[in-house]
Order: sequence, then structure tokens, then C-alpha cells
Amino acid sequence: MMKLHAIGMNYRHSGDFEIIRPNGSGDNLLLIFKTAAQADLNGESVRIMPDSALLYSLDSPQIYRACGSLYVNHWVHMDCCEADDFHLETGLPFNKPVKLTNTAEAEDIMRMMGREELSDMRSKKRYMDLLIRMLLLKLGDGCRCGGSAGAVNPHRAALTGLRAEIYNSAGQFASVDEIAAKVNLSPSYFQRLYKELFGVSCYEDMLSARIKAAGYYLKNTSMSVKEIAAACGYENDVCFMRRFRLRTGMTPTEYREKN
Repeated sequence: MMKLHAIGMNYRHSGDFEIIRPNGSGDNLLLIFKTAAQADLNGESVRIMPDSALLYSLDSPQIYRACGSLYVNHWVHMDCCEADDFHLETGLPFNKPVKLTNTAEAEDIMRMMGREELSDMRSKKRYMDLLIRMLLLKLGDGCRCGGSAGAVNPHRAALTGLRAEIYNSAGQFASVDEIAAKVNLSPSYFQRLYKELFGVSCYEDMLSARIKAAGYYLKNTSMSVKEIAAACGYENDVCFMRRFRLRTGMTPTEYREKN
């Protein structure tokens, strides 16, 4: 089982900050750098870019320092079971910095870990084990998807969050323009970024999310077609029924009867 020892987020230090632990910290240390840094790894001094992660193996030297006038990082001290085959599945290497494309998503998991650390729930240890595994998987995915620093979409976190909102609450957005405004982007630029990132247009995702939500309501509730249309963001049930039939080949009533 993976165990959390300590966690910290957005720790800020001046430009003379340095950590020197020749024998490590006695556990695994995960660092997520929010500013540039320098680390001594395998006898070499390595420059680390912002939004990079570094996972130290047990007892490996931990020597890193600021590389500028300000140093900010997140850190997690933990036992991450190096002999566990699970770590191989994550694709996250030990003692090697990796550039991330999903820092914001990893930060969400770390906030959950911080809250869980303070809880007194009976299953706290099991929750923490699962959250650490989730964090390592997320970081592994982030470094595999990443390329050079310049290739990282600076709007990735915001757009990923918006896409989740679209699918989690299908009726809350009336138009693509409204969604673009949430991230202060012009509709045309927003739509181009969205398609590049997800391979599908935002409008298509809006329609898919609405039909998916409608299918759930039809199968699992006694809501009327008119109520479902409103819940899914349609101004009237006629438009909803037309869209639903185009997507599924059935009317809402036929879909409900079949399912």
C-alpha cells in the first residue's frame, strides 16, 4: 500500500533556496516545479523547466536549487512501493525530470490528498493509497503526452476543465460563444484550439453531451420529454426531438420504450 508522509503545495522561496540531501529523505519524494530549477542527477547538473515533475527513488541523493529570483514547487513525501508493478504501468521514471502537459489536473488530485490527510475517516489509508496511485498515473499520462516546452498548449488545463463541464452539466451552456467567453478567448480561436486538443469541435461535444444526458434521463427517470429538453439546454421540445432522432435514429419515446 502506498503511504503519504507529508504534502505541500505552492511553497515559495527566494533565489538562494537549495536542498542538499546526499542520502535522500528516507522515502520517495515527488516534486512538481512551478518555476525553473536546477538539480544534480547522476553526477550532472540538469536545468528543469516550470511545470515539470521529478520523482526520486528511495535513498537516492536529493540535490536541487532555485534557478532565478523566485522558487515555487509542490512536493509529496511518500512510500510509492518501487517493487510494485503498478509503478511500471505509470510510465513515470525515477530520478529524471519530465515536462508535464496536465499540471492543473495533478494539482486537483494533490488538493484531494491534502484534504484527506486531515480527515479521520475509517478508510483514510485506503483512500490515500488510491489517490497516490491516481496521481502517479496522471503524471505518467502527462509526461507521455508532452513534447517540447513550446508544444504544450497553455490553455490545455482550462479547456480540459471546460470539456468536463460540458459533459457533466449538458444544459448549462447555450452556445460555443458563451463557452469561449469563460476562458477569455475569441470564438474562432477557441474553436481552433479545442479541435486541435480534442480532435472534435466544441459544438459537436455540446450536442453529444446533450444527447448522452437525454438518454440517461429517458432510461432512468420519469421526466417528460419537455422537461428533459429543458434540462439538456433546448429551448423547446420540438427542436430536442428532431436532434435526438437525427443522433439516435429513434424518437425520445421510442428510445425510452426500447430501454
